[in-house]
Amino acid sequence: MIDGVYAMSYGVKSVNWHLTTVCNYKCKFCFSQKLDEEVTSLKTAEEILRHIWKMGIEKINLAGGEPLLHPLIFEIIKLAKEMGFVVSIVSNGSCLNSGIIRKLTPYVDWIGLSIDSANEAVETKLGRGHGGHVKHSLELAEIIHREGIKLKINTTVTRFNWNEDMHPLIGKLKPLRWKVFQVLHITGQNDLHFDELSITEGQFDYFKRLNSEALEGLVPVFEKNREMLASYFMLSPSGKAMSNMDGSNRTFLPLESIADISQVTDVDQYFGRGALYPW
Repeated sequence: MIDGVYAMSYGVKSVNWHLTTVCNYKCKFCFSQKLDEEVTSLKTAEEILRHIWKMGIEKINLAGGEPLLHPLIFEIIKLAKEMGFVVSIVSNGSCLNSGIIRKLTPYVDWIGLSIDSANEAVETKLGRGHGGHVKHSLELAEIIHREGIKLKINTTVTRFNWNEDMHPLIGKLKPLRWKVFQVLHITGQNDLHFDELSITEGQFDYFKRLNSEALEGLVPVFEKNREMLASYFMLSPSGKAMSNMDGSNRTFLPLESIADISQVTDVDQYFGRGALYPW
């Protein structure tokens, strides 16, 4: 809050809060490995939620790391829903089962599952688990649909999967939304493996051509590096605004220091990537 006035949103209506860097997977492309300390008090979490609500945010995506490993995850989800947010959680799926999903159902509108390939060996090579990730994700998708939660699939395109047609798998998963990202380099986060994973825009375009056909009304959303940069309003685990307005370098600003969201998010980029949709 600046001089008693909350920051202007300029139409930005969603935020990604990376609750934790703790994760039980070792995804080589992860760009949220080295952030700040996570919130340990529900009171602090509530203050952050109230602040972004007054900034005009309507939808909150709880991400990580693996957000289900945060000790306050269920309390934060419940609080966010009771405050009026559309609540989404983005998970690798490893901590999800029928019991956990039923526990989430009253408070969660969307569950995002991260799946990069129909090939179990490729997922393991990428660091997404130790085998069985695809099989488990298919089982989870059935439960998510049965519980009436909306399903989103997130796919990162790397050198290991840029020439893969994922239509058969996506057709089985039946998501309402499929987001496809070109692997993105963030300095200090995924430097170690980026050269091994990096692809050209041409290779990403090839994946897009293979996978652009709509499936039962699903139209995939593809985001190149230049479309992702600065196009998200993001919070660090402690609730600071994270920005990569300077390209692959990331800066952190206290929420209360932001006069308007355009300080940390390129608003044109936000709308340009189709950030607003019926949620």
